[in-house]
Amino acid sequence: MNAYQVMGIIVSCTAVFAGVVTLFVMQGVHILLALLGVYLVAACSMLCMQRKARENFESSEFAGAYCVDLYPNQDRSRAKDFNRA
Repeated sequence: MNAYQVMGIIVSCTAVFAGVVTLFVMQGVHILLALLGVYLVAACSMLCMQRKARENFESSEFAGAYCVDLYPNQDRSRAKDFNRA
């Protein structure tokens, strides 16, 4: 991603955050409570996504280790393979 795409994502996320907080304030919620609520929801969703990604990575890592144990000599070179001169 180039710098313009990153800045575009940051600006759009800031605009959505401000829009949601403004919507809550217009509904009568205190501004500090609206800021805190939106911030906590965003932080919790990011932590949940991070946990889910970690679980997916660990399961794929286990599957790779299983394949290595199942086929131990596949895609491995031995020293005598290089000494055929």
